[in-house]
Amino acid sequence: MDQYPTIKLIVERGDLLAAIVGILPFLGALALFAFGVHWLVIVAGVVAAAVVYLLMRSYVELVRVMADMLIPK
Repeated sequence: MDQYPTIKLIVERGDLLAAIVGILPFLGALALFAFGVHWLVIVAGVVAAAVVYLLMRSYVELVRVMADMLIPK
């Protein structure tokens, strides 16, 4: 697995990576709200954060399955 450092990072730290990437839309929505955009942007940020988090979790799981099946240990 040393040949593939990015896959190794995703396999080992994928849960944390998914959480960090998932929270970014919400933080962006909070920043927009702080600049005076309508409060509904926070609702959109929560929905977007949930969708991005679920997509990242599924990506991490797919990478883990592929790494287990295809990369020799």
